[in-house]
Amino acid sequence: MDQNNNIAQIKEALDIVQVVSNYVELKQTGKNFSGRCPFHQEKTPSFIVSPDLQRYKCFGC
Repeated sequence: MDQNNNIAQIKEALDIVQVVSNYVELKQTGKNFSGRCPFHQEKTPSFIVSPDLQRYKCFGC
């Protein structure tokens, strides 16, 4: 199997919101979820998780 196929299978099998919420307290904000970034200290949430795209992004990093 190639790497892209493996990544696609993992994304289909897991819900990113459920996985990330094991490590970060998330709150729903519209269709996405937000929380404080686990990679740096911050006071306001800038870490966004998109269940539709199955990806996350920190706008503070």
